[in-house]
Amino acid sequence: MNLIFQHLRQTANIGDFSCSPFDYFDWGSATVKDMRDPSAPYDACVFGGGKIFGGLAEAKGVNRERSPLHIAWGVGTRQTFPFSPKYLRASKLCNLVGSRDWGDRRYDFAPCASCMSPLFDENMTPEHDVVFYLHGGKTEKQNIRIPKGMPQKANNVGTFEDSIRFIASGRTVISNSYHGVYWSLLLGRKTICIPFSNKFFGYRMSPAYATSKNWLSKLDTGIAHADMLDVCRSSTIKFKAKVDALLAGLDR
Repeated sequence: MNLIFQHLRQTANIGDFSCSPFDYFDWGSATVKDMRDPSAPYDACVFGGGKIFGGLAEAKGVNRERSPLHIAWGVGTRQTFPFSPKYLRASKLCNLVGSRDWGDRRYDFAPCASCMSPLFDENMTPEHDVVFYLHGGKTEKQNIRIPKGMPQKANNVGTFEDSIRFIASGRTVISNSYHGVYWSLLLGRKTICIPFSNKFFGYRMSPAYATSKNWLSKLDTGIAHADMLDVCRSSTIKFKAKVDALLAGLDR
């Protein structure tokens, strides 16, 4: 069986780069590529994670020459409008959809597979009271001003491990990055989210929320969830079992 994984692989955005289940399980001879590049024929494809669902049907990597198995895993399915033709096309393309958005009853819940990284099992002690993990492309547009002296890191600089260790260094984490908030919650840190779209309102367990104007006055409102990691890993293993069953059917 020719199994391929596709997501936004060629990107500086650490969350997008690190969200494929390809990186966290043994898939044998499977391969991974950027979904924006044309794809050779395949028998089965796993798309995601990330906020790619709306554009999935137009992706260059989707093979329409035959009828392969399509699975979306850990994709954002929250729509801006009640009805979206592109989201409908994407859902019809897929045999199974795992949404990272808790509460979207149209699909199975499948949080970003990065929760399976062994980095979250390390005992990393906080070094700072507050750190800011910022979105490299949105922070200026949101007019967020981070005080001098507050440790900060952008989501488009460094590696996945760099990001996890930075986030873990804070007792309270402020972030306007989807994955920054997610990873902070997985680490059990007090988390405050500064959202810029509705994609920030589907976490399995919610952070505290603030705005670009009032977040400095809310540093004591961060919310931590000690069981977030276990719950997300359990959901991931459950969804993987469904994926495994579909793939096994192709080998019969």
